[in-house]
Amino acid sequence: MLPYPSYLRVYEPLSVLGAEVRESLSGKGRSHVDNAGTLSAEQQAVLRRTVTSARVTPADDRSVAAYELRREGRLHVCPVDMPLRSWLSLTSLVDSAADPSLNLLVPAGSLAVADETFLRWRRDHPQAVAHIQQVTWGVPRTWFVMVAADERELYDAGGFSSLRYRTRMLDARRRMGSAHRILRDVVDDAELLDELSGLASWLEAFDDAAWVELDYAGVARLLSADLREDHSARDISRALRALRASDYASAATAYRSFEHRWRAVSAYERAN
Repeated sequence: MLPYPSYLRVYEPLSVLGAEVRESLSGKGRSHVDNAGTLSAEQQAVLRRTVTSARVTPADDRSVAAYELRREGRLHVCPVDMPLRSWLSLTSLVDSAADPSLNLLVPAGSLAVADETFLRWRRDHPQAVAHIQQVTWGVPRTWFVMVAADERELYDAGGFSSLRYRTRMLDARRRMGSAHRILRDVVDDAELLDELSGLASWLEAFDDAAWVELDYAGVARLLSADLREDHSARDISRALRALRASDYASAATAYRSFEHRWRAVSAYERAN
C-alpha cells in the first residue's frame, strides 16, 4: 500500500510573497486553480524523484505552482516549495540514518552535489521557509492543537472524500501557545513539548494575515470509520480543557478516543 501523506499548509496573501514567487505564479489562470489537481501534480513529482536519480534544483517542478485559498475576497497562496522541501527531507534523512544505510539509499556523490547546490541556493534565500509540512501514515496529534472542531469540513479530494481544517494564523498561534502552557505543567514528555515549540516557531515565520490548513488528503483512505465520525480536533481540545481544569480522568477519556481512531492507521505503517 502507498504511504499516504497528510499536509499542514500555510496560505499567505499573495501581496506579501517574494517577487520571485509572484512572478512564477503570474499568468497561470488564477481563477481556475484546482487544488486537488495541484496535489496530484505534487505527488507525481515526488514519485518521479523516488524512481529516478534526477538532481534537485530550484528550477524543478515549476509546473507544480501553488495551492490557493480565497478568504474575505482576498487571494491567499501556498507555494509548493518543492526543491526546498526536498532538500529539507534529505537533510532529515542524513541526520537520522546511519552511514552504511545512507550510502545504500543515496550515493555519496549525489549527496555532495545536493549539499553544494542547496548551500548556494540558501545563501541567496536566507529567509526562505517551506509553506508545507507533510507526514505519512497519519496526522500528528500536535497538528490538531491549532485548529477547532467548527473549522472542520469534508471535501472532494478528486475521486474520494477527505477532511480538512482551515483556521486563521493568529488563532493557530494562540491555540499552540495555550496548549504548550497547559502541557508543560502536567506532562513529562520532552518530545511532545519540543514538537509544539517547533511548530510554533514555524508559524511565526509567516504573515499574521495567513491561513493554516490541516489536510488529511490521502490519509482519509486509511481510516476504517466513516469520516463523518472523525472528530479528532474535538477530542484533542477536550483533553486540553480537561487538563487545564485538572480533570485527568476526562482528559484520559478524550485522548483515548483520539488514540483509538488512529491506531488502525498506525497498523498500516507497521505492516509496510
